[in-house]
Amino acid sequence: MKKFEDKDILFIINPNSGHKKSKKIAEKISGLGISYVITANETELEKVFEENIENFKIFIVAGGDGTVNEAIKYLYNRNDKLLGIFPAGSGDGFARELGFKKNIKSLICDAKKGDFLFIDLLSINNNLCINIAGIGFDSYVAHNFQKKEKRGLKSYISTVIKAVFSFKPFNAEINIGNEKITEKLQMITIANTGQFGNNAIISPQSKPNDNFFELVLVKPFPFFIYPVFVFRLFFGLLKNSKYMKFIKVKDKLEIKTDFNLYHTDGERKSFEKELFAEMLQNKMRIMKTKHCKL
Repeated sequence: MKKFEDKDILFIINPNSGHKKSKKIAEKISGLGISYVITANETELEKVFEENIENFKIFIVAGGDGTVNEAIKYLYNRNDKLLGIFPAGSGDGFARELGFKKNIKSLICDAKKGDFLFIDLLSINNNLCINIAGIGFDSYVAHNFQKKEKRGLKSYISTVIKAVFSFKPFNAEINIGNEKITEKLQMITIANTGQFGNNAIISPQSKPNDNFFELVLVKPFPFFIYPVFVFRLFFGLLKNSKYMKFIKVKDKLEIKTDFNLYHTDGERKSFEKELFAEMLQNKMRIMKTKHCKL
């Protein structure tokens, strides 16, 4: 295990994530003598990696799942680099799964130790995904949430509540190898890790380093079931039932549906006819912290 120094670390701060506290984060990092940059958009992020990919060994992203998703395209398949995360988003699903905390000093200390994990990625219609992708209710929420000027947990909860009353179930055909599933569904989740964010655990058995992903199918259910679903979601108690099905997938799958909105790590996208999901095993090196339970 190789140890690192301050000069090997670069913080990349997204000023638009979560509660937009980029100035405070930058001040703390600067006070510790660590290099950092603030990127306002994807173009600036691309430029940062083009100019710095060979100058640093550890890239710590300060942002949410969407920011992490943007960063992985530059670090994918780079076994000489590590990705770290300072959770500063609205949900921080992947950061929570890997045990990243909002403690910059502790994060830097862990970074210097050089301990890491190889983790899997997903390819969703040729878009990389590190945490969770989905079609249906969660993608509908993601699309509406990204239209809002205000981010954060309160804004997200408001978006979810409105979606409960306006979203309509959709028809889907799912092909996994020789198996075909045809259902009317509320949501299809493709999970590399267990949670959406804010400890909402949609797939309790998912691990980002087990070489599998989980397909979670949620059927439409009566309104009075919502409180039970939410309780089980936040306590990691969801399991196979009348309304839910969990399928472990080793390789790839294909989805055909009349609902064309999807998301990868909370970032809204769309497709025309089919959605393809594929497992990419051991493709990322993630910095391991003392809080990581994997």
